[in-house]
Amino acid sequence: MKKLFLLPLIAVLALMASCSSDDDNNIPDIKNDTFFGTLMLNGAVINDDAECSLTVIDDLAAVVLHDVSFAEAMPKMDISITDLNCKKSAGNYMISGRNVVPFTGETPMYDFMMSNVEASLVGDKFLFTATTSMGTISFSNALEKPQKPAGRSFKGNLAVGDFVKEVVVDVVTNAADSTLDITINGAKFAANMPLELNIALKGIPYTAGMMTTFVAEDVVPYINGEPEPAPAFTFARVEGTLANALQFKARMDDGLAAYVAGKEFVFEGYEIAE
Repeated sequence: MKKLFLLPLIAVLALMASCSSDDDNNIPDIKNDTFFGTLMLNGAVINDDAECSLTVIDDLAAVVLHDVSFAEAMPKMDISITDLNCKKSAGNYMISGRNVVPFTGETPMYDFMMSNVEASLVGDKFLFTATTSMGTISFSNALEKPQKPAGRSFKGNLAVGDFVKEVVVDVVTNAADSTLDITINGAKFAANMPLELNIALKGIPYTAGMMTTFVAEDVVPYINGEPEPAPAFTFARVEGTLANALQFKARMDDGLAAYVAGKEFVFEGYEIAE
């Protein structure tokens, strides 16, 4: 039923297109597709099985993000982005819009006005991005789910100040240069933080023995699998031990933004079988 609200839009746009010509045989070019893929906010995955619909009628397009929620307290809703410009070339579609007010149902969402919207449909690959006041919303059905590297996984509690959350931490040992890669999956800084981050600390030097020890300073992490490190989340010091259990402390640099400066991550967990 949730797709039925698109029918009035299709009918109106088709009528506009047909009335724009005296040629009764001028049938508008209509395309209506649904895609399943990854929905992200500021590069963080919100839903890796999200639904998105695209409707194109001649040079107009509409995109619908279905059952969207960007925070635990936010109810799921369909967000419609209409009145987009569309150009077709060699069977591909290029879509854009500026200062677009999205809708949920028939209600305009002025607080979520999208200053810039870009989308493309090339073959069966659909990409969508929109810049809003809360950040960049993006959808793609072309992203491959990252393959988990060979290594060991540890489940335990990650404490950031008074906030404690159970997480899984992956550790990959690079014997050739005696370094470790540590990935904290689903990290949060506080209970009301709407997004979870995957934080990868790469190239941490270690010393092997009865218990492996590791320590490093000025570690710039990689966030959510991005190819470039994120200096805004620099850790001043990372240290810990590794055996049947993993323990570490990672303290963020004092010179960062106030909401992360000096925060200390403390983890203790035990190895889990795959």
